[in-house]
Amino acid sequence: MIFTLDDKAWHESELLEKMQDDEFYFGYMGQNSLSSSSIKLLSKDPNKYLASIGGESQPNPAFDFGSLFHWYVLEPEVYRNQKFVDAPKRAGNLWKEALAEHGRVFLQKDKDKVEEVAETFLSCSKVDHILKHSRAEVPAVGNIGGFCFRAKADILGDGYIADLKTCQNIKWFKSDAWKYGYSAQVYIYTELFGVDYTNWVFIAVDKSTGEFGFFTVSEEFYLNGKQIVEDGIENYRLIKEGQSYFEPYYIEGIL
Repeated sequence: MIFTLDDKAWHESELLEKMQDDEFYFGYMGQNSLSSSSIKLLSKDPNKYLASIGGESQPNPAFDFGSLFHWYVLEPEVYRNQKFVDAPKRAGNLWKEALAEHGRVFLQKDKDKVEEVAETFLSCSKVDHILKHSRAEVPAVGNIGGFCFRAKADILGDGYIADLKTCQNIKWFKSDAWKYGYSAQVYIYTELFGVDYTNWVFIAVDKSTGEFGFFTVSEEFYLNGKQIVEDGIENYRLIKEGQSYFEPYYIEGIL
């Protein structure tokens, strides 16, 4: 049995079936399980985690390219259902009318760029082989440190996981992976899917140039993720015990 954070007991198979639906995955499970995004916040700044409880996350235009690229490559049926507006920017009457009618819309120029980059990406024989010998958007759920965690692998192959990331500049990806705590995702996913960290690969795509690369992870990176998760779990445990305030996050350095 799996116990979600609201103490409800589930058969794992039932949860996994329901988690195929994004509304359930991001809705109910978003409130009642921990994830790589929530654990990073709990580890670094639990006060922000506390402030975010119960709030609804809103689409971020900065992530539009990543969302569209992900759908185009891994979930083409979802991509085909998106709405686009031929407006110069996310403002003006045309944009506002489309937004009011459809709820979430994207710019036509983003569509054009995504399709240009994605088609080049998909023409790579290595990418083609990976996609043909794997499953996309595979959910997992399990217990880590006494609490329910959820995950959804972009690409799950035979004994390996590939995660698709879009980035501002592929030359910065290695430093960005450390900066944004991608290591926590590696630790959580390898735990839930039972995959060794040596069989994890990030596929990073530069959304400006279309360049892309394959990045495996080191033991140091994996252990960094383990530490983030353990720190986050400890802070979540304190919250469950009634703690409602933590020391503000700060950094120290020498100039």
